Amino acid sequence: MDESLRTEAISAGTATFLFTDIERSTEMWERYRAFMPRALERHDAVMRDVIAACGGRVFKEVGDAFHAVFADPAQAIMAAIATQRSLRAEAWETPEPIRVRIALHAGDAQERDGDFFGPTLNRTARILAAGHGGQILLSQAVERLVEDRFPEGAALRDMGERRLKDLDRPVRIFQLVADGLDDDFPPLRTLDVRPHNLPAQATPLVGRERELKAVRDLVLRDRARLVTLTGPGGTGKTRLALQVAAEVIDAFRDGVFFVNLTTVREPERLASVILQALDVMPDSGETPDTALRQWLADRQVLLILDNFEQIVDSAPRIGALLRDAPRLTLLVTSQAALRIGGEHAYPLGPLDLPRSSDADPDLVSANEAVALFVERAQAIRPDFHLDSENAADVVAIVRQLDGLPLAIELAATRIQLFTPKALLQRLEQRFDFLSTRARDVPDRHRTLRNAIAWSYDLLNEDEKALFRRQATFDGGYTLDSAEYVCSPPDDPLDVMEGLSSLIDKSLLRQRPTSSGEPRFERLRTVLAFAVECLEASGEADRWRRRHAEHFASLSDQADEANSTQRDAKARLDRLVLEVDNLRAALKWAVSRGEADLAVRLCVSLPLLWFRTGTLEEGQVWLERVLAMGTGLSDRARARALNLLGRIRQIGGDNSPEVAAAFEESLTIYRRLDDRKGVARALMNLGNLKRRVRELDAAEPMFLEALEIYQGLGEAFGHGGALLNLGDLHSARGDREKARSYFEEAREITRRGAARTTYAFSLQYLGTMAIIDGELDRAQELYEESRREFEDLGARPGMAWSRYYLAIVARERGNWAQARELFCEALTAVNELGHLPAAALTLLGLAGVEAAEGHYRRAAVLLGAAREIHRRATLSTSPVEERSFEEIEVATRRSLGDDEVCRALDEGRALSMSEAVSLALTPEDAVAG
Repeated sequence: MDESLRTEAISAGTATFLFTDIERSTEMWERYRAFMPRALERHDAVMRDVIAACGGRVFKEVGDAFHAVFADPAQAIMAAIATQRSLRAEAWETPEPIRVRIALHAGDAQERDGDFFGPTLNRTARILAAGHGGQILLSQAVERLVEDRFPEGAALRDMGERRLKDLDRPVRIFQLVADGLDDDFPPLRTLDVRPHNLPAQATPLVGRERELKAVRDLVLRDRARLVTLTGPGGTGKTRLALQVAAEVIDAFRDGVFFVNLTTVREPERLASVILQALDVMPDSGETPDTALRQWLADRQVLLILDNFEQIVDSAPRIGALLRDAPRLTLLVTSQAALRIGGEHAYPLGPLDLPRSSDADPDLVSANEAVALFVERAQAIRPDFHLDSENAADVVAIVRQLDGLPLAIELAATRIQLFTPKALLQRLEQRFDFLSTRARDVPDRHRTLRNAIAWSYDLLNEDEKALFRRQATFDGGYTLDSAEYVCSPPDDPLDVMEGLSSLIDKSLLRQRPTSSGEPRFERLRTVLAFAVECLEASGEADRWRRRHAEHFASLSDQADEANSTQRDAKARLDRLVLEVDNLRAALKWAVSRGEADLAVRLCVSLPLLWFRTGTLEEGQVWLERVLAMGTGLSDRARARALNLLGRIRQIGGDNSPEVAAAFEESLTIYRRLDDRKGVARALMNLGNLKRRVRELDAAEPMFLEALEIYQGLGEAFGHGGALLNLGDLHSARGDREKARSYFEEAREITRRGAARTTYAFSLQYLGTMAIIDGELDRAQELYEESRREFEDLGARPGMAWSRYYLAIVARERGNWAQARELFCEALTAVNELGHLPAAALTLLGLAGVEAAEGHYRRAAVLLGAAREIHRRATLSTSPVEERSFEEIEVATRRSLGDDEVCRALDEGRALSMSEAVSLALTPEDAVAG
């Protein structure tokens, strides 16, 4: 059959899959290392030739294993027989022949990029694992499809119903016998060959291949006798343990037994419950402990002890049992490790998650969290499938649920009533929403809330108190924050010990940071339950106040560090990590009318903008705080007005309303005799006056601020005042005086370690160097400024450095480098929402377009730059004035006055985002 026709036939309906592998291949590689490369080469050639000749297609090769697909099951049968006959006829160089086992199964499967996925393939692999070298096994699905079309001399031998190691219901397996093939083999490697009580599972295990291999290797390869799977409720510890047990059953001659400890609360009952699972009765007068030790003494057994966390105090009994029964292996599931000698703890986390931006159904369907949702949803609604309309919502659902298997399974059951989009919208009330009415589900797993409540109920009273109190944190926290918030002098807790216990019990996770100080985090589902417990305690406001006061103190410290530049970077780094906590604290303070506390928390917002871009957020919060009115002290009001004005000013707003905010702030600070507050308000008001060209009004403000900062010995403010005076004199055309201020600012800030202001002084001096035609000197200054800002992690400063380096490249005629740097700067300032920088960067790109002959595009960008510049009420340096003029002259010369006017108007009409999009789109990708 033609390859395209064969693929089309396979895709149209049920396909038959043929899986093979070499029996004992690892051992043969170890024993016959010199012969195996040639033997494997010959094996591979036989497989490919036979499969192709019989109309199949090999879609995957993994080591010595082949996976092939057939449209016609009869051809798959022929391929299996021909393969075994060909391999038997080979003259192998190895001292013993290569023996291959083959499995055939049929069903639906999902094809993606030439590969196949789905339960049908999983079942084929399980059938293969049951066979022996030289044997061909096939499922009843294949037997029914082939009916009477078996090749001459071939027949089926019914091997009966067998339980495969996927723990599903028993399936009927057949052995294919044919002339010239072996037909006598050991018993099938199914669960039936060893004693066991492993419960059948209604659904297959989805994902967890990595974890399954790791735990299986611990049991088989590393000979670990006590392996404990730890993790929060709902991560699938029991399901993984059962699958591991099924896959290692052949290694335990006397059986594998599952022991359910869900209802056991008393450690002394442990032996009795294990004996019940083993179906062993103590002799008359014999204690359960003695009977268990005697029965296990010389037996090779694997016990799965499930839900051990509630009797974790009986761990010493486990240690004694392992000593008395040297061939015993234990696989334990518990939310806390047993902490006894010889234990191998294996933490089981949530499933791997797709990226939030992933929306391609072919891409995300390979993710195990998404695959679990789809598989469980299809069990409820067989017509459900992942497509371009719902893939993004499914990704958001599994991310919202932290990849927790129980939560995903419970959510998938709702697909009968809701689309993924509607389901996502309802997940905010996850504890009431995620539940099941299935009768075969343990009570603790009927709702997600029950699963977490089960863990919470096992805590002691101090641990419960800590669990509730730490619900105030949002987005993680440090040990010092937990100790302050959760352990006040009048109600202390051993926080370090409590956090360790919560980690041990899988209710808390510890994450390392670059600073070396760990952060403590919770799954969102666990945090939501903790918040519920906190609110139910009646003490939520008490602990939220301590949380808000703690982060207000951090905000105060960061503001002080920014002023003095002592430890500024470290404190700003800490603020970035705590942004979610700052928001949560601020939200609580505003909701409770705690105006002064809210203002203290707002202080950090301009500093965070300097690092991350929270400009609009800061403005919204400050406007809400000022609107509170009552409860706001004069000092707090002055501070809030100054902060609000500064944030609006950074965004390019130099309106009379902003001036009024600075003036009111200045008036209050003068009345309070707050010298630092007066200096800050003067600097901000002076900057506004300078930007609207009221230079004579601005100069005395800067001079007064300079005098105050000199008296305070504060290098940050001192240097800033000098830079403002230099900028003012530059605007007046007095370059020498401007240069002297900039040089003095650099020296003051260098000596005072005011690194942010120092880096800006370098940029001012670089601009002076460009005006003087000293491009090498300018580049040197800008590069040093860039390094300073990068070390500080200051994104706006880094963007300005790229902008100025682009100007140097432009002045040198290196248009490609100038374009690259301007685009990098524009991307950054657009993300930060910095209107002034965006205007100047668009101007720079307009110059590049003009230089490269794209005159109309240059004129459009020039119009956009001028309009944004006007909205930001910016003054311009001589360099920028010259750029505006040169670009307009060049475009008018090329296009004529009328066309340039139309292009300028077109640019003025663009929104900020439209102008940025146009500037970043290559010329050959746009019309005109």
